[in-house]
Amino acid sequence: MSDEIFNNKISYMRQTDLFNPVNQKFKIVIFGAGSLGSFITLNIAKLGFNDITVYDYDYVEEHNIPNQFYRMSDIGKQKVEALGEIIKQFADIEIEPKNEKVTSQTQLPLGLNNLYILTFDNLENRKIVYELVKESGSGYILDVRVGGEQLDIQSINLSNDEEVKKWGMSFNIIENELPCGARSIIYTNLNVASEVCNIVKKINNGERYPTKLLRHMQTYRIINDLK
Repeated sequence: MSDEIFNNKISYMRQTDLFNPVNQKFKIVIFGAGSLGSFITLNIAKLGFNDITVYDYDYVEEHNIPNQFYRMSDIGKQKVEALGEIIKQFADIEIEPKNEKVTSQTQLPLGLNNLYILTFDNLENRKIVYELVKESGSGYILDVRVGGEQLDIQSINLSNDEEVKKWGMSFNIIENELPCGARSIIYTNLNVASEVCNIVKKINNGERYPTKLLRHMQTYRIINDLK
């Protein structure tokens, strides 16, 4: 058995034909550690990525437990602190927690080997990241948007001016306001985390990936542009 399929005590032997952690090309930067970001971080770490930074400045509250990857004992903790503990326990990966709000003054890592995942629950924060990275000319963005039972994932190659322009235009869309009790549910969040993990793997491996993926969980309707 080759040493390359082991990370500390963990063996990745059952997945290496699909993704081998020693072939990780990207630093993963995740914005948000809530209903989407917490499960996406788990999936990315379980896949074997070991260079993961997570930004969030919120705290774990009671209403987070049903749809986020946190324990009852985490209530009152900073989300990035609690998530770091859990990811270490579940995947033996140490994430880099950033307990801070992303603003126009935030110094993000920029460059070819960065893959950013946006899980904010509003467009304003997405626009901030857009302004920070749009001129970088390299790296990738996964803009993940969810409302109730519907998910929308955009994948943007920052070296492709047309894709960056199209992404910028998406901020002009008026978001539908959902009632509080219909905004987030566990099975949609888990589905999103799986789809994001698969797209990250495809980008890392140089495989074809969708630049647009829409899915409605209630009707099982799926739309993508993967040719």
